Parts: sequence; C-alpha cells; structure tokens
Amino acid sequence: MLNDFRSSTRGRFVSWSIACTFLAIATPSSFAGSPDWPQWGGPSRDFKVSAPKLADSWPEAGPPVKWRRPLGEGYSAIAAKGNGLYTMYRKDDKDVVIALNAATGKTLWEHAYLAPPHEGNTDRFGTGPNATPLVLDDRVITLGFTGIMQCLDLKSGKPIWSHDFVKDFGGVIPKFGNASSPLMYKGRLIALVGGEKHGVLALDPKDGSIVWQSGPYDVSYASPILINVDGQDQIVFFSSSDVIGIDATNGRFLWSHPCTNQYKNNATDPIWGDDNLLWVATQLDGGTRVLHLSQKNGKTTVEKVWESNKIKVFHWNAIRIKDHVYASIGSKVTFISAVNIKTGKVAWRERGFHKANCIYADGKLIFVDENGVLEGFA
Repeated sequence: MLNDFRSSTRGRFVSWSIACTFLAIATPSSFAGSPDWPQWGGPSRDFKVSAPKLADSWPEAGPPVKWRRPLGEGYSAIAAKGNGLYTMYRKDDKDVVIALNAATGKTLWEHAYLAPPHEGNTDRFGTGPNATPLVLDDRVITLGFTGIMQCLDLKSGKPIWSHDFVKDFGGVIPKFGNASSPLMYKGRLIALVGGEKHGVLALDPKDGSIVWQSGPYDVSYASPILINVDGQDQIVFFSSSDVIGIDATNGRFLWSHPCTNQYKNNATDPIWGDDNLLWVATQLDGGTRVLHLSQKNGKTTVEKVWESNKIKVFHWNAIRIKDHVYASIGSKVTFISAVNIKTGKVAWRERGFHKANCIYADGKLIFVDENGVLEGFA
C-alpha cells in the first residue's frame, strides 16, 4: 500500500501546526471503542494501530481541539488504556507521574517523587523524564531520568513498589538520563539497567523481585524490542557501541554486532520483520545497517545485508511496512524518506519535516516533527 508515496495512491490528508502542550482530537464517546496504546510503540511496540476511520471527516484545517492543558517538561510519551492517559513530566527536582481522563483532560491522580540528577548527568536537553509508562491490567510501571522505577496502582496512583537502579542494582545512568521504556515478556518486566553487575534485568511486576539477570553491559537510550528468530524469543537492545541479542527466557548472551558513532550513543529502536531482517539505525557517521539473523540449536548467526552511512536516524522512530522503512532521515536537515529494507535504496524523500516521529494507523502514516507540525499520508 505504501511502498512508494510517489505512486498514484499517495495522498496527504492533513497538515497543520499544533501550539498546545497536549490535545485530544476524539469525542468522548469514541474512546470506548478505541484500541489501547499501553506502552512505548503501541500494542505491538511497532508504532502501528488499527484505529479505523481515523480521518474520514477531518476538515482541511485539521481536527477540532476537544481539550488542551499544560504539562511540565519532559519527553515521556503518552500511554492509553480505557479512558485513562498516563505520562510523566518534570517539576523542579521531582519526577511526576500523571493519569488524565482521556475525554476531558482532567487529572485523575498524580504521584511525585524526588529525583535529582546524578553527578555526570547533563541538563543540556533537560532532565526528562524520557521513558514512556508501561500500563498493565492493574498497575503502571514508570522509569525516570535518574533510574528510579515506580510501580503504581492504576486507579489511585499509590506506590506498590519501587527500585533505584543505581542503589539497588549498581546501575549506571547514561549521560542524558534513562530513556529506555520497559518491556513485558511472558509476565516478566524487562528493564535496561546497565553497569558492571548486569545490563538487563527481568523483574516480577507483582513485587519487583529479580527473576533473571543478564551479564554486564552498558546500555544506551533506545528501548529494547522482542523478536523471534526461527522459534527462539530474543530481546534486542543497544549498548553504546553494539546491538545485542539475549535469550528472552533467561538473559543468556546470544550475539552482538558493532553499531558505533562518534558520540557513542544509540537512541532509535531496531525494527524486526518476519523475513528475519533487523533494521539497525544510528546517528551521524554510524548510519544504518540491516542484519539477517538465523538460529539453529541455540546459536544465532548474524549476516550484514547492507550498510549506509548516508541513512541516519537520531532519536526518533521509524516504521516498517512491507519492504520499506519510513522515517525522518538526515542530521541537520532531515527528509521524510522511504528506504527499501532489502537493498538500502531510497525509494523517495520529501522535504518539509524535521526530526519527526511517526505512527501507522488506519492505513495512514502520521508524522509529527519537533516544531509541532502534524501531517499524514495515505
């Protein structure tokens, strides 16, 4: 459907600037039938959601604003479950977790805790929070800039348990703070901790106890993903210089592949496909590579299919649809582009958006850039 936006099927359905901190564009009655977005990347962590009839009746000037309200500073995205919205923001030296009514924007509850930055952290781009909440059936899991993980009651916001990654696990906080959103796998909470003791932990979400721990790794800013390589479930994540795969059931090391750039940070999630191709992108001189993974008798083989230092993705996401990956590609100047994942060839690119995140919904790609401009393609 979206293999080439320059084909006759290409159509821009909305473009306008958003000046408010947060807005809702749906009517109250529409939330009941809406799919949940319970974590970073949505239901399947791939930034895709069905959302039928998303924009069938939007006026050319954009959808009407149902409500708006200010929030504090931070990069935490919004998770949604039922009629609740969940996110985080910064207020002085505190991280604040907030639940809002999706229909009205009113606060349902807030939970704040002291979280001053650690020595060595920088506030060049603020002090977060950077990670997105993970919403479970009866609780919400959050991770702040300074490595404090909170488990809160979904209805009341009251604390159930918490961990300080530095004090409890010997974790090391990246320079720009924790940014990796937690992941659930078969009832286990997967968290990137980093440090000389263990890079990845699997926790029991009921009480925060450790189920398994990986070997020591430093960790970067991208969030982990779950992939299945020829029947074996693996967790893939970034260190400062490599992309790494571990066994999802016990944390055992399986493979790694170099992914370096001059700043030694990796901030955009890998993308996995049913054809066993793994898209691995980073910034500046690091560029992008696609790896083919195969597995037999517990051993994973990694083969590089192609690599290009001209295809650069910094701290925003990308989406794969069929054989193409769509993203804002570039550095000081970016273009919305379509890249063939099998060959690395750029099918097309278009100016007008800078450093844009995207989702795929109702057969449409929707981009929002750092200037608050929202635009969609069908």
